[in-house]
Amino acid sequence: MERREFLTTLAATSGCAMAASTLEGADQSAQTGAQPQAKYGVKITVLKRNYEKEFVDQLKTGPKSACTRLSDNQEFTVKSQWSPPEKFCEWAWADIRTYVPMVLGSGNPIAVCCTDGFRPVFFKLERIEL
Repeated sequence: MERREFLTTLAATSGCAMAASTLEGADQSAQTGAQPQAKYGVKITVLKRNYEKEFVDQLKTGPKSACTRLSDNQEFTVKSQWSPPEKFCEWAWADIRTYVPMVLGSGNPIAVCCTDGFRPVFFKLERIEL
């Protein structure tokens, strides 16, 4: 099975319709020499930054405040499901990037969070037109 066939099958069976359409667009653009144009992107909004002082006190380790890389109500736009938005936290991206294709494919907004146990950050992901 060719790589392209495998990825298309994988995307179809995992419910990531957007990944399959991205692959088809890339295949067509390779034939014409044009760059594929993304129709949708994902807006990431920082809903809330928490600080779990109880855990820090209990474990006697950890940060002294909520996340300082992001701020409440901050917004980012994901134009490609493969790369993080500019100036976005790499650790948070590693936690939430798997939800981007789901939001692109379904169009339904979701709430997700990074997995920092001491200072989790909650995000809203929603599909937008580019």
